[in-house]
Amino acid sequence: MMERRRFIKSAGVIAGSSLFGSSLLGKELTSLFDGSSKKPNVLFIMTDQQSYTMMSCMGNTWLKTPNMDSLAKRGYRFDKTYCANPVCMPSRFSLLTGHYASDVGVKENTSAADLSKVHAIVKNGSLGMLFMNAGYETLYSGKTHLYGTTDVSEYGFTLNGKDFYDGPAIYAEKVLPELAQRKDKQPFFLFLSFMNPHDICYKAGMDKRYPDDLPEANVRETKRLLEVQKSLSPEEYRNQIPPRPTNLSPINGEHEDMVSMSSGWRTWNDDQWNLYNWMYHRLTESVDTQIGRALTALKNAGLEDDTIIVFTSDHGEMNGAHGLILKNVMFEECQRVPWIFVGKGIPSNYVDSTTLVCNGLDLLPTICDLAGVEIPKKLPGVSLKPNLTGTGKKPDRKYIITEDYNSYQITDGRYKFTIYELQGYPEILTDLKTNPGETVNYSSDPSYGEIKALLKKELMANLSQRGLTPLSEDRTIQNIRKAEKAKMTGKKGKKKNKNEDEE
Repeated sequence: MMERRRFIKSAGVIAGSSLFGSSLLGKELTSLFDGSSKKPNVLFIMTDQQSYTMMSCMGNTWLKTPNMDSLAKRGYRFDKTYCANPVCMPSRFSLLTGHYASDVGVKENTSAADLSKVHAIVKNGSLGMLFMNAGYETLYSGKTHLYGTTDVSEYGFTLNGKDFYDGPAIYAEKVLPELAQRKDKQPFFLFLSFMNPHDICYKAGMDKRYPDDLPEANVRETKRLLEVQKSLSPEEYRNQIPPRPTNLSPINGEHEDMVSMSSGWRTWNDDQWNLYNWMYHRLTESVDTQIGRALTALKNAGLEDDTIIVFTSDHGEMNGAHGLILKNVMFEECQRVPWIFVGKGIPSNYVDSTTLVCNGLDLLPTICDLAGVEIPKKLPGVSLKPNLTGTGKKPDRKYIITEDYNSYQITDGRYKFTIYELQGYPEILTDLKTNPGETVNYSSDPSYGEIKALLKKELMANLSQRGLTPLSEDRTIQNIRKAEKAKMTGKKGKKKNKNEDEE
């Protein structure tokens, strides 16, 4: 039987009846649990590598995601959500701690993190630890991929297996009825971490490792979908292929220094791009089905009314934009992700298209605030509870700052300024209003001089405060290249594909 932990009573979440659209504003909200001291359960659902456009409720007619759509219809969707770092391990570290990965000395998928700093942060400040100490049963199923742990126990969760695919849904179907029947009604935080659509990393079956050098679990869904594709008539397949992105070109032709080190640059033919695009959409549909199983289990257990549901992804996917696949570059396609909250008192069918948020920085303070759990001090993120409940003062945020393995970026929602730790410290300034595809670099345009100077000043001040300046050209270039070379050679000298991402 699951470990029983002491239930600590505290004030409930401030929320109210289910409301629609902007009707939330100005309404007087009641307690989520009618004034009782009962804490809400939390069901956190995360996919891997799902860009913000990859839901049919976003107007994407090339896929069907009824379960994600149902969450959007029942909840509050933040449309301008950026991940803290557009690759797995740094983003997941942020989601579970509210810290940047650079706080522990790393910005990529590597084991070179400062483990003493990791342990100091997660010991009392990770999501699992915070909720466990507040009396929650903290449970985790699926993909982990975190610094300093093999099973998420150091982050305060009890791990149920590492099946990245069916596992989280199977576990939800098993554990949620048990949680509903417990006599003590201890609140729970259930973290379900699904693998897909991350299997697109195997490039729709075009990866050199596929299928012989990959575990069967990692190729199973790709194999199934390739068989589906082969069973379609040419016309049926053609009708299912989404159009290519319109921003196919490199940004001002500067891939060599700023982008190509991501290993994502491809010069494929139309057939290859079409298969990749088709597969990415199908893999997203696949994980939507698994999410549906978990949501059905929650409903059947009679726990919906007592549970806050949060849905997001760790990062997105380029899917051909700028001629790139995969992630780890500072463009919208892999930086922006879906983020939805569902629960009593949280407005339903509400789309927030103006609030600038970062799921990695803002999740922890927000979910703690909603659940009445004390928020650690001096975190870079903010609580979005005022946005979600209509009570309290909304955070006054002008910018968010994000990072990746060779750069730092600041954005105000329209302009994005990026400085690279590469020779000469190259810079990119994009304007999402005039050039939403980010194909033009305005950093040398005199008409953008004022906004560039402002953003650069704010970014550099932030980096200086965090001990990240001066930037280091040599360290970053050399370490990145060494890391990429090391990834090509596994244990006992076995060669790996340079695009491997853990997986």
